[in-house]
Amino acid sequence: MKVVIVGGGTSAWMTAAAFCKTFPSWEITLIQGGKPVGVGESTTPHINQYLHYMGIDDKTFLKAAKATYKSSSRFEDFSGLGEVFHYPNGQTLHTDVMYHEWMIGKTYTTHLPSFAEVFMPFVTVAEEGKLPVNHPLLDPYDLNKDRSFHIDGEAFSKYLKDTYCRHLKVVDSKVKSVRYKGRDITSVVVEGGNYFNRGQEIFADLYIDCSGQQAVLGKGRTTWTPFDTILTDTAILKKTEYSVFREAEMVPYTNAKGMSSGWQWTIPTWDYISNGYVFSSKYQDLESAVREFGHEEIRVVTFKNGRHDKAWVGNCVMIGLSYGFIEPLESTSLFNTGHGILALMDILTKEQLPGQFARDRYNHNLAEHMDGWREFVEAHYYYSKRRDTPFWRAVTDEVEYKMEGAHRVMLEAMVTGQEIEHGQDPIVYILAGSGYTNVNSRLDSYFGNPPAVDEFDAQDMYLKYQKVKELASSMPSMASYLQETVWS
Repeated sequence: MKVVIVGGGTSAWMTAAAFCKTFPSWEITLIQGGKPVGVGESTTPHINQYLHYMGIDDKTFLKAAKATYKSSSRFEDFSGLGEVFHYPNGQTLHTDVMYHEWMIGKTYTTHLPSFAEVFMPFVTVAEEGKLPVNHPLLDPYDLNKDRSFHIDGEAFSKYLKDTYCRHLKVVDSKVKSVRYKGRDITSVVVEGGNYFNRGQEIFADLYIDCSGQQAVLGKGRTTWTPFDTILTDTAILKKTEYSVFREAEMVPYTNAKGMSSGWQWTIPTWDYISNGYVFSSKYQDLESAVREFGHEEIRVVTFKNGRHDKAWVGNCVMIGLSYGFIEPLESTSLFNTGHGILALMDILTKEQLPGQFARDRYNHNLAEHMDGWREFVEAHYYYSKRRDTPFWRAVTDEVEYKMEGAHRVMLEAMVTGQEIEHGQDPIVYILAGSGYTNVNSRLDSYFGNPPAVDEFDAQDMYLKYQKVKELASSMPSMASYLQETVWS
């Protein structure tokens, strides 16, 4: 079995490593042309599924990827100017019930902590800039399970290459042309290779497109569906060094700060801080965005939000950005890549040359996955209470969102008091963080009996918060913890 992978970024090396590990006897070729974006990347806890599949433990990964722990996503000036809320890693049990307990509790005490801090108390530790390590007061959080990472994508790619891809054939050239027979690719021609400069022709049984949004192999072979409800389309990037306050700056969360026409990320890796401003070119020009960003010597990246109708057409599979992209608000890029890789490995281990049914199942899986996460990202804008700039008025009042899945059902149910069919949906953190705290009388019909929350229960919530806040002072900084456990 011969496989050709096109691409040179993190997605390409994650794919190549998985193929080399799963099918060591196969002939794998990676064609890498061009330079990856090369920024610090934030991940979701789903990255652990890929790491477990590859057999990579935390200590190895943290060092190889020059990574730090991430316990939550912090949103500043997003739900409203001056407002902060967290979307934490891990899930509480029965978040629908807890949500209403918290809402009722707020009727008894105005100083009740945020929903995330009450039911995922490790958020308080993170907000104080300390790393939440395991402690009874922080249950059910477990640092060994309920965390993700901030990584250096180039460093992680190098580790995968050196560890898993030693027998991989690498072609350092750009794809010149692609040859087809019906729906199948017959060969890929790369630049150079012979005296007449006709290029080198490379043959394979299966072709994997990890070439980013240019989709060198897959473009034009399936319909592109834009996510035109997401208005951001440009990012400006800048790596910065830590100051003398490195321990304070290396926080255990990704910070997303609402800006005039989008939002700015701050991602602390082990070696540097990755900064970026994601904005809509419809509402802000590049010069103005750079001034607001506040950094010089920036890199500019443009992107399209959307996906192809099919990830797998004929003998070609699109993985990562080549298949689709959702703006980076909830760090879904590597999640989508890992999801596509593992789903593909599952099929190929059962059938080396899968039939149409398996390909259709794969396509349905990826489309449903990406559409669900699109809805999740849209909810951050949809439920914001910001109206202070044309961009925020557009994303809150003017855009006609197409949310039709479980997220929309949950959102509407929580706001209106309808019967909740999707309890435990993490969307409640967005609702609570955006200030939706009304209690509807119709809840009685759902719960049978209203949640037993009184002023004493509310006081208990507050007292536990105070204990956790005191605990935070004894928790280690990220820098000191990693220095001792990983880099010593």
